[in-house]
Amino acid sequence: MEQLTESQLSLFPAVLTRILGCDKAVVSLLRSRTLGNSPTALRNSVFEIHSEEWVRKQLRYFDDCKRFRQWRTGVLLEVPPVFAEPMEFKGVPSDRWFLSVYARDILSRLPQLLATCTAIFGTVLKIDSTKKVCKKLQGMAAGSASWCTNVGNARVEVLVSVLSESEELEGLRPMAIGLIERYQKARKDPPQLIYTDRDCCSVSEHCKTAQLFQEWDPLQVTTE
Repeated sequence: MEQLTESQLSLFPAVLTRILGCDKAVVSLLRSRTLGNSPTALRNSVFEIHSEEWVRKQLRYFDDCKRFRQWRTGVLLEVPPVFAEPMEFKGVPSDRWFLSVYARDILSRLPQLLATCTAIFGTVLKIDSTKKVCKKLQGMAAGSASWCTNVGNARVEVLVSVLSESEELEGLRPMAIGLIERYQKARKDPPQLIYTDRDCCSVSEHCKTAQLFQEWDPLQVTTE
């Protein structure tokens, strides 16, 4: 698969895992993140579709067996043939497997996703931090971060989103440096206004947001 070109990969109809494969049409159903659209809901829907198709094939098989038996015994006067039992319904994989397939699909499109995300800019920005997202981290990631900080533009597009241990300058400085470099490499004019919900309405050195983006001078920091 790694030897194929991007155009050839786009024609491949499935996302492969270690043992199984999933049709890309099924994977695309997970991309629309709406209320109630979870791996469990998708798995139940796929199970229903597979079970209905299995029943239809069972009926066709029994009907073919009946017609063949009537023909053999009525025309050739032979002993009625014995038919094999139909295949058992094997169900579908677990909801965790569907989620892992979705993750594989995202990783396969990661360069395109990163290019799309880093092509977003704005002249008016908003920075905000929350703890709610970090409380949902599970597994090995649980407890690894305390704050989720997002920077968006006037069109509600997210420029960058990072997890950090604190809201202090040192924790957010790498994010600010990366965002400033993005504007510089793209030769975009720096933002003139940034909204925040704390430590605002100041252009002095005591304003944390102004210190983070001090290379964007003059930058007005104000509240929502």
